[in-house]
Amino acid sequence: MRGLAKFGDEPDKTTPLTTTDTGLAAARSVLQELQLRELDHSQRLVSGHRSSVPLLAEGQGGRQFLLKYYLPIAPETILPSGMRADDWSRREAGFYRYLDSVDPARRTFPAPRTIAVGPGDPPRWLLLEWLRGAAGPTEEVIGQEHVITLLQKLAELPTDRMLGRRDFPLEHWDPIGYLDRIRAMYDAVLFVLGEARWRAVQRFFAEAVRWTDGRKQSLVHGDFQESNIIVNEDGMPFLVDFECVGIGKSDHDFAWFWIHSQRHHEWKRQLLARWFGGAVGGDRIRAEWSIRTAIAYLALRRLRWGYLTHGDEDPRQSANLALLDAGLEGGAALFPV
Repeated sequence: MRGLAKFGDEPDKTTPLTTTDTGLAAARSVLQELQLRELDHSQRLVSGHRSSVPLLAEGQGGRQFLLKYYLPIAPETILPSGMRADDWSRREAGFYRYLDSVDPARRTFPAPRTIAVGPGDPPRWLLLEWLRGAAGPTEEVIGQEHVITLLQKLAELPTDRMLGRRDFPLEHWDPIGYLDRIRAMYDAVLFVLGEARWRAVQRFFAEAVRWTDGRKQSLVHGDFQESNIIVNEDGMPFLVDFECVGIGKSDHDFAWFWIHSQRHHEWKRQLLARWFGGAVGGDRIRAEWSIRTAIAYLALRRLRWGYLTHGDEDPRQSANLALLDAGLEGGAALFPV
């Protein structure tokens, strides 16, 4: 785990989107229409994908809300392969509508309650319940139990009513979905990988599809990181930011958290052991393959973004190639006993 941590540079969340004074003014106009007062704390809120202006507001009686006002995407923005400009807002709005149909009071799924959905298709804004997190360093507030609990909650949510909806462009976070995106990256990543490594990637994912076929499909958050986890003062964990939500293997969310976490390697090793849960034989092998495919996909996505942004001068190219090779190879270096 110590060796893996050095590969964990920031992911290619895409280039910053249009966060102009016009977008902020429009968001504040919405608050006025809703008769809500913007709180000063809003200036410290940041959208993870730079896709929205988040504003904290207060209504009558002191109740607090979060407004997410979605921004237009700048023409020069490099989007993830296969993604359309409005997919982030369309996915998140679709997910909250789905939650409102199956769990409007959020009794079973730990996410903010929906207060209002703005007009348009996709909606220009969402007004959500504000979740106040406990004070203290992230390392003390968010524990392993919180991570495992949220992953289990995602796996328990029924997905049949999420499928086949035109207004809900679900991501597919599994080896087949990765392979479709990777093939669309060919022109960009070939210059970085070379033919031999590209062929190795194709062979790896073809084998991964076979090994992970038996892994259960479930709801996948798609950007499962500490920055999207809120633990309240009662120690209850919640998930926010569903712009990348989809269907796939739950190992994707675990791998995403594992790679992006800056925790001590022993803490991450223990978390990995809890995720495997004593699985042995074929079950353990399938879980490892599933995690490796998510790691390899993340590395390839970073390499594509780095090449399109920096060309041959990508400063993180070596680190991301090392991350890719670690995913392709697996073994004890990646999964300590």
